Amino acid sequence: MRIAEVMPTPKQMELSEADVALVDHDWHVADESGLMDVGVKFAEAFCIGVNEKPNRVLLQRDTQMRSEEYRLEIAPDAIVVTAAHRAGYLHALATIDQLRDGPMLPCGTVRDWPRCNVRGFQLMAEKIGQLREETIIPLLRSAARHKLNAVLLELGDRFPFEGEHEVIRSPAALTRPQLRRIVDEARDLGLKVIPLLQSIGHLEWLLRHDRYAEIREEEQVRAQLCPSNPRSIAIWGELAGQVIDFIGHVDLLHIGADEARQLGSCARCAATIDEVGVGGLYVEHINRVCEWLDSRGITPIMWDDILCAHQGTIEDLHEAAQIMYWDYWTTQDPSPLLVARGSGGPAVVYDERWDDEWAGELPETTRRTLDRFAQPVALEHALSDRYMDEYRQFLGDRFPKFVRAMPYLEYYLQHGRVVYGAPTCSGNHSFWHTLPDIPRYGENIKTFADRCIEVGAKGMVTSAWYNRSPELLHFGIVATAEFTW
Repeated sequence: MRIAEVMPTPKQMELSEADVALVDHDWHVADESGLMDVGVKFAEAFCIGVNEKPNRVLLQRDTQMRSEEYRLEIAPDAIVVTAAHRAGYLHALATIDQLRDGPMLPCGTVRDWPRCNVRGFQLMAEKIGQLREETIIPLLRSAARHKLNAVLLELGDRFPFEGEHEVIRSPAALTRPQLRRIVDEARDLGLKVIPLLQSIGHLEWLLRHDRYAEIREEEQVRAQLCPSNPRSIAIWGELAGQVIDFIGHVDLLHIGADEARQLGSCARCAATIDEVGVGGLYVEHINRVCEWLDSRGITPIMWDDILCAHQGTIEDLHEAAQIMYWDYWTTQDPSPLLVARGSGGPAVVYDERWDDEWAGELPETTRRTLDRFAQPVALEHALSDRYMDEYRQFLGDRFPKFVRAMPYLEYYLQHGRVVYGAPTCSGNHSFWHTLPDIPRYGENIKTFADRCIEVGAKGMVTSAWYNRSPELLHFGIVATAEFTW
């Protein structure tokens, strides 16, 4: 049986030694998909027409198939592609593209479908200045070719704000025609565009302007909105309105909400904290953001770290909010490493016995990650009672030597939340032979994907934060595709 490396790896693939030649024009597309542009895409890919000649690429529809499932049958005189939806046909075309050797295509059958519903990657254009139209478009095409179906697009001050908020716009902002081409290309490729607009922290690009001084939480870092100031929501809503109106057809919007480290800095917020606590102040603001979106039929997604660090806060979170759970350090399951936010000590820890009693039991990538990022503690005693009351049941029965990888997946699901995993292909600096730490990133992506699939999470979006060569992101795309498919 013939071997061909298609990524992501198909569920079922049997190829013979026979080939079919596709260069002549004796072939045509017979489109029975019932979809507007699918037949055209196949005709363009093969450089053939839609006519009545004998050899054909038949696109047929089977409504019983899963949403992204496809079946590909390649014979000397016909190619039959069967799917239920546009995504299935596009995935089949991506497989054909990888199988082709010039004009030749191997005969055989492929039947394929994903294990994970949402499979995406982040384009953090705000921080990654090398992400311009000419570098973003190839990344989108790579994502589609490897059967991803979502892109998380964070623009910050590189969004082309207009009117009274034009002052925000960076000199490196994308123009409206550039951004229009990016969004349209993504959608044409079958990628859902999920915009991200920070709603409390990481707003240096906004709050450095004196025009917005009234909504700063403090005057030193100038990175966080004041959650007690009603103007904060009003201004955020004006910015969100511009993003939503331009991108169009937005049903999901990521509100950031991570690393709000200046909570309670101003006098008004400090007084509120005395009444409701840090978690209460935070969730009241996030709920106002969520209500703004929910009232417009848009579902909010948020990073989980501040929520996780304030145990019990999730009980008061707006019912529409979905959770995107990030962890860039866990590289195996079970894991010696625990991300213990809000535990009363260091955030990333492991049991100190890994440095002596259990030394030598870990693979190199995990050991290097412990040494670079985590603190050794007496794990059974280092975590606060409140932390243990909230999370102990999710840590697994091998605690404290090991914990379940990404243990908060089950926690969020138990609380009835839609949850996504978020590993990284460029986050938390570490290096591998002077290159970015590809081994850690790869293991982190795989471990998160395996756990998301195991527990039935909604999906996974791989993040990227550093202004490195955009070509690095192709690794994250392919790894995400392979491990979530």
